[in-house]
Amino acid sequence: MARLSAEERRRLLVDAAIRVMTRDGVAQATTRAIVSEADMSLGAFHYCFRSKEELLENVIVAITERTALPAQEILEGPGDVEEKLRASLMSYWQHVLDHPAEHQLTYELTQYATRTPGLADLARTQYRNYLKTNTRLMEALRANADVAWTVPTETLVRYLTAVIDGLTLLFLNERDAEAATAAIDLAARQLLNLLAQPA
Repeated sequence: MARLSAEERRRLLVDAAIRVMTRDGVAQATTRAIVSEADMSLGAFHYCFRSKEELLENVIVAITERTALPAQEILEGPGDVEEKLRASLMSYWQHVLDHPAEHQLTYELTQYATRTPGLADLARTQYRNYLKTNTRLMEALRANADVAWTVPTETLVRYLTAVIDGLTLLFLNERDAEAATAAIDLAARQLLNLLAQPA
């Protein structure tokens, strides 16, 4: 086996952690279970991460980026503002439909963090990451579609994050893809109403 860089080892451990946690639950994702899944030694884990909390932070970022990067490509690509906004939201939603276990994991991580001594800040970090990511996406739309928001970006991003978070959680418990997709379309229309073409 070729020698792996520290960055590649970190990526493989994060991917292994996601597989273990989606399959067995967060509480069962011990460092030993994760390194076993990644076919690495326990020493490799401690070389790549200072703590399990750091690993979990990387898991959150990895799952978020799996939905954010395709959306960003859409927002920075061709099309008018409505096409970009709808397509980017639907790219996120398609990921939810295709990988519901990953999104279920994000909610499990939140609850695990808030109930585990020493991990309370992880949940705050998780939602700060969501806000930061959605700010990046909304700024990409504004810059590439030459539009302006009619509300402060911080307010808009908090609204968008809450809507997406709520609709995702509702779908994961209800599993009604048709109703959920209709609600996402409504969210797109509401966001479009918060845009103003610059004079």
